[in-house]
Amino acid sequence: MSRLSPADAAAARDVVIAYANALDARDWAGFEALFEPMVEIDYRSLGTTHGVFSARDWAERCRVLGAFAATHHKVTNFTVAREGADGAVVGAYVDAAHFIEAEGRRLDAYVLGIYRHRLTRRDEGWRIAGCALTVSGYPGGRERFDAAFAAARAAFGGSEPRS
Repeated sequence: MSRLSPADAAAARDVVIAYANALDARDWAGFEALFEPMVEIDYRSLGTTHGVFSARDWAERCRVLGAFAATHHKVTNFTVAREGADGAVVGAYVDAAHFIEAEGRRLDAYVLGIYRHRLTRRDEGWRIAGCALTVSGYPGGRERFDAAFAAARAAFGGSEPRS
C-alpha cells in the first residue's frame, strides 16, 4: 500500500475520530452519515457481530450505547495507507470506556484494541466501507465488561452489539 498525501491522510484520520466522537455524543444521524450505504462490520473479537449492514441498521444497532450513562472512545496511534485508487485503510488504537449503573451498583466496562477502518473516497469526502475491532484486552476483566453490556442491552431493550 502506498501513502496518501498529508491532507488526504488527515481527512481519513478525521473520519475515524468522528466515528468515536459520534458514538460518545449519541449523534446517530452524524454517525450514520460517516458510512457508505452498506458497511462491513467485524466485531468478532468481542464475540459479537460480523456482517454487512446498511449504514442505517448499523447506526440503529449502536444506539444501545445510549443506555450507558457515558462512553468514551479514545482513538490514537494512527496509521493511514492508500488502498486501491480511491480507498484508504486507517488503523488506530482504541481505548473505550463505558459507564452504567445497574441493580444499585456502578459497572465500568473497558476494552482496549485496534480499529481498522476501510474508507472510500467520495466527492463529499471519505466514507467508511468497513470497520473491524481486534481486542487487545479488558482492563477490569471480561466478566465485568460483559455484565455492563448485558445491563445496557436490558435497559435498552435489545441485543445490539458492543463497541
